[in-house]
Amino acid sequence: MKMMIDVARIKDRVDCRVLIERDLGRPKYRNSKYSMYKCPLHNEEKGYSLAVYEDHWYCFGKCGHGGDAISWLQEYRGLSFQEACERLSVGDLPQLDQPRRSSQPKIQGQPVSEPPSEKWQQAAREVAYIAMNILWGKEGKRAWDYLRKQRGLSEGTIVDAGLGYIPGDYREWKIIEGLKVPCGITIPWMTYGGAIWGIKVRRAAGQQRYHQVAGGNIKGSLYMGDAIKPGLPIMITEGEFDALIAQQAGEGRISAVAIGSAANKRINPRWFPKFMTAPSILIRMDDDQAGQGAAEQIAGLSQASQLIQVPQGKDVNDFYLEAGHQAVRSWINDFIGGKGI
Repeated sequence: MKMMIDVARIKDRVDCRVLIERDLGRPKYRNSKYSMYKCPLHNEEKGYSLAVYEDHWYCFGKCGHGGDAISWLQEYRGLSFQEACERLSVGDLPQLDQPRRSSQPKIQGQPVSEPPSEKWQQAAREVAYIAMNILWGKEGKRAWDYLRKQRGLSEGTIVDAGLGYIPGDYREWKIIEGLKVPCGITIPWMTYGGAIWGIKVRRAAGQQRYHQVAGGNIKGSLYMGDAIKPGLPIMITEGEFDALIAQQAGEGRISAVAIGSAANKRINPRWFPKFMTAPSILIRMDDDQAGQGAAEQIAGLSQASQLIQVPQGKDVNDFYLEAGHQAVRSWINDFIGGKGI
């Protein structure tokens, strides 16, 4: 005779963090809200993509699986639904003293983003390398001077970011390696592993200064997101140049990233594990309505988030040009205190 099982009570009372720690051991990262592990469901070797909360778990990595305490036993231990419920009903797992008043919002339905096809990436890498070489030559002198003098970027920052230049009229597009490329300063969204998500281009003039090489996939992605270092504070800006300046002035004490546009405010779950170990997340968007809306939505991703303002100028890059490197460095240090390296 099968025992009567109160499934709702199981889901309401069992703490997933305790359950999964018994299976996987001590988590790599832990705070008052969640724990992080390598995901055993896809034999994860690099990174810690399995996030475990009080009432649910979710893998932000390759498999994208998630669920409650019952589904964990089904997936990890291979139990049937009935067996999992019985195990949780008669086990000695520490349970919550009181039912949850409200469940935390579960992350489901939003697929983990992937970079464009390898064929597109191969062509885009060629475009980026061609543009880099042009920037360093005679044709790129004006663009180089713009980056150094009007943006304040150091030579090292320009090189590390892989910035480049495609010469031509600001209204012109060129076909390079089969891709439609706008003329201007190229900003590749490229990872250290070689994947390239897209190429933004900053034109010299025109009402719409920023365009993209056709076929990229940067919506919901993070510029320089793969370079986030575990344990460092993160600064999220709207524009790529702001992130580059923040990274330059931070001198290794923060990880700076950009969403590229206020329209990209819905960051894809692929990048959420990067936020898990950050002691603080500083968010600085543009001061217009779109920017402030983006800042508020991004702030909802973590309790470590903080909306910040620049002391002068309209953005981080503007502040740097007006006040200088040391002023921006001190401003960053005031926010992070001893949290950086």
